[in-house]
Amino acid sequence: GAYIGKVGSVYGYVLNGQNIIRGKRKPSTKKPTEAMLLNRAKMKVASGFSTVLVPCLRYGYRELAPKGSRVGAVQLAQSHIFKECLEIDEKGKPFVNPGKVRVFRGSLNPPKDCLVWRENDRLHFKWSYEATRGSETYRVNILIYDIDHEFRFNVAEEDVHKGEYSMLCTLLAYKKGPLHVYMGVVDVYTEELSDSVYVGLVE
Repeated sequence: GAYIGKVGSVYGYVLNGQNIIRGKRKPSTKKPTEAMLLNRAKMKVASGFSTVLVPCLRYGYRELAPKGSRVGAVQLAQSHIFKECLEIDEKGKPFVNPGKVRVFRGSLNPPKDCLVWRENDRLHFKWSYEATRGSETYRVNILIYDIDHEFRFNVAEEDVHKGEYSMLCTLLAYKKGPLHVYMGVVDVYTEELSDSVYVGLVE
């Protein structure tokens, strides 16, 4: 079995299903470099972004991280955000580019030509989808978020072949910034997903 605990200066614990044994860490006396500080800032931004969306990412990355995987779904999503979605602003601070983030990952074909627009307290969606064998059980997933604030996550909202959908969105009434909108496809029979598509933002 796994050794968990501390003997002298040796620690044992389990991380992501692996047994880890390590000695006591020595505090660093070196001043962190600019690159180290930037890396820390990037990790903080990626972690903060993914923390807001944990339920969505757990759902959206489940195909890539089935039960028992060494790396969990949220950790995979965090890694994707850290490696592929961060940019640096004019002040040298890292930020997440929402257009690069994939909130769902999977092997199904994603919707195409996706559009979203607002009318009062409703959001309207349009998209196109080419029918394939078995696609009669495909439905649309929608994620809407106001980063650092709140999100709406709607699973299997509409038949993907309808090509349009309208929904009441309570976030529009009290959002603190633009809403970012993503769409994807789920097969309600097999539970397979597509990659998400960034539809755009709604002011």
